Amino acid sequence: MFLRFKWMSGIWLKYAMACCALLLSSCELGSPPRHDANHGTGAGESKIHFWDDQKRGANIFNNHISQEDIAAAKAYGIQFIRLSIDKFPSKHRDFLMQDADHYTSLDRDDLTLLIRILGICERENMPVVITTLSLPGSRWNQLNGNKDDLRIWKSKKYQEQAASFWRDLATELRQYRIVVGYNILNEPHPERLFDSKSCHIDRVNQAEVQKLLYDFNELIVRSIRNVDPYTPIIIDSSGYADPNTFRHLWPVESTHRERADPFIIHSFHMYEPYEYTNHRHNKGQYSYPGKVAGKLWASATIREYVRAVCDFQKRHNVPSSRILVGEFGCYRKQKGLPGYFADLIHVFEENHWHWAFYAFREDTWDGMDYELGSEVLPWAYWRAKEGGTEYALKREATSPQFSVLLRALNNAFTGN
Repeated sequence: MFLRFKWMSGIWLKYAMACCALLLSSCELGSPPRHDANHGTGAGESKIHFWDDQKRGANIFNNHISQEDIAAAKAYGIQFIRLSIDKFPSKHRDFLMQDADHYTSLDRDDLTLLIRILGICERENMPVVITTLSLPGSRWNQLNGNKDDLRIWKSKKYQEQAASFWRDLATELRQYRIVVGYNILNEPHPERLFDSKSCHIDRVNQAEVQKLLYDFNELIVRSIRNVDPYTPIIIDSSGYADPNTFRHLWPVESTHRERADPFIIHSFHMYEPYEYTNHRHNKGQYSYPGKVAGKLWASATIREYVRAVCDFQKRHNVPSSRILVGEFGCYRKQKGLPGYFADLIHVFEENHWHWAFYAFREDTWDGMDYELGSEVLPWAYWRAKEGGTEYALKREATSPQFSVLLRALNNAFTGN
């Protein structure tokens, strides 16, 4: 009887799954995601529980989002995407904001596009962290003539506009279950106010820098919490999210009690040694492991470089479930890249930190598209790109650069 029940249960399970697949396939591509009408109760609070177990994800910073790519990410075992909104097409200079020089309200057409993209993610059951490269008074340099925009750190006016922007966006997105985090500003770097050339974190008064960052973060968090008490807020460290600035970082206190907000996740990015990971700096000079700019880089060096994050956790009693490695990556043709990724991930895994590699199938640059391996793209691809037509790239999950990520995504990582 038990065996028959078990067999019948399997049939019903397959039937239910087939029905679900049929219902999902019948959804219109642009349909919006489901919303949580009871946000603010237990259902809203449950968003933070997504992060209770270690999550492994990927960054998607694309001009266009396709269901095919999100489905592929899901099939690979990617558990969430960190989605930048700033490259999406808009009739205005700045997506959603309309104008980063003077924010007044969200553009409704842009918001409709974002909701449709979230609908794609929900149909694939892909959780999303929303992040911004631009805010009022802080336009992303690639949209600003490659010039750094530091007005947000100098002017309360722009900080208040940024707070209004995030309040408005949170009001629109708070009901969507698929949105599991607001990453309020990608790679803040107020250090540039004091050191405009190098942004070396030890050449500036970090007490001043961290006061600027804390006041900004506290303002944005308070503005979001006025309309959305529960969606986790992700805060990057300063110095372009350098892990070493965790030595000086001040955690934002809860709006309800004098302790760190339990719905806040602290984040850093890892591209060190930059002379190795960046294609313009490396130019074939360096490999991993090995000496980079006179310093030996290996697994022990990586572990030491991120030690400040561990110290921050101990100092402020922050669990590993509230730490996110928001980005790590490397130019895909660098020598020794699979070993570099393996050593990075080994450190992230032993600390039980969430992580997201950069990037998955970026459509504006191929340099960090690891499914392409180390192959040079054919001229036909570039001709198609110039002509505004599609060209199907040959992507391989078995490339050494991607296979190390794939093993880790599927919890089969050994560090080798």
